[in-house]
Amino acid sequence: MSNRYQTLITALLLAIISVWAYFYQFETTGLLDRFDFHYPVIWQEPWRLVTAHFMHLSQPHVLANVIAFVFITWLFVRFFSVRTYLNALLVITVTTSVLVWLSGFEERFVGLSAVNHGVLAMGLLLEWFDHEQPRSGQLVIAAAAILVLKLVVELLGWWQNTLVTTTDKVWLLHSAGTLSGILAWWLHQRRLAKLAS
Repeated sequence: MSNRYQTLITALLLAIISVWAYFYQFETTGLLDRFDFHYPVIWQEPWRLVTAHFMHLSQPHVLANVIAFVFITWLFVRFFSVRTYLNALLVITVTTSVLVWLSGFEERFVGLSAVNHGVLAMGLLLEWFDHEQPRSGQLVIAAAAILVLKLVVELLGWWQNTLVTTTDKVWLLHSAGTLSGILAWWLHQRRLAKLAS
């Protein structure tokens, strides 16, 4: 089986786990409270750096995020093996959580949207710097411009995310995800791709 199919299957499995976790939280008391991002205990319970991203608050929240997650992975799947993909996700989830913690964000958060922003940013950079199969640079520039514009609009409060109602700082989460995606791209190019091969 090719790397593309293996990576897509990995993304689908992670999406299924995220959907399962959403429904399972109603059967297990306190599941969300044990795996979300919670500022005061993040270093005593470091699994939250990763698990918070795979938990969700509502059905529209989880469905929108997992569909976007699989779609974005599909767009850039040719750049990954399963190992480099999981490395990238680990870098994006942990770095996003650390950046959010460093910002002093004391609210709780869950959801894949920050990871989606990170994978998108990473994929756009991989696409832009791909010299073996160059694609339309204008399309990459347009997509990157839309991503930056979306973050600015969220920062200014002109667009409220109706899927997540627990914070008005969604821009912070998405910006941290985007910056984490840039770091994941840099590591992928410099280190992780070499280690994985």
